[in-house]
Amino acid sequence: MKNAKGTLGLFVAILIMGTSMNAFGFLGFGGSEKWKEEVQLSDGRIIVVDRETLHERGGGEIVSNRSGTKPKERRMRFVHPDGSGKIVEWRSSKNYRTWPEKPLILDVDSGHPIIFTSVGIKTACEVYSKYVYREGVWIEEALPETFEKFTTNLFIRDGVDMPKFVDLETKRKGNAEIGYSRALKQVGPARQVCGD
Repeated sequence: MKNAKGTLGLFVAILIMGTSMNAFGFLGFGGSEKWKEEVQLSDGRIIVVDRETLHERGGGEIVSNRSGTKPKERRMRFVHPDGSGKIVEWRSSKNYRTWPEKPLILDVDSGHPIIFTSVGIKTACEVYSKYVYREGVWIEEALPETFEKFTTNLFIRDGVDMPKFVDLETKRKGNAEIGYSRALKQVGPARQVCGD
């Protein structure tokens, strides 16, 4: 009986430690947020994208960030909209002061998946980038100084307490929140946005 109590006590201690480590994983010591998201393409089709934001300790350089964590990398996975069944994966590759670029638009152009992102280049200034998926590789395409404006179709939020599934209506309401800058709610018409 004594041995059973010892085993039960050890099990409870491990369970509590695991739960604590999981909580600490997000509260400053790493961790990630994963969710599925409906994305409406410009041709009207709706696809479901697996999204993930990996976090790490830090972020104090931004005054409004009190969580003690910041994004380390952003990822997306989806089935190629061409009907091939091929899985396409994208990962952020640019950083500003270690904050990774943020995907804002996922679409298809001439049969190729495209992603527009935003990344800081200095305080209160961001620049947009465009990536095109060709032959299994993401290629960055240079954007002109001015171009057609596009509305963001990805969920802007990617922090604590993300829902496990984001439908189009949840995204519409969430992206319309006052706290998000116009630079995140749209891409263009200028390649660089400062003071917005």
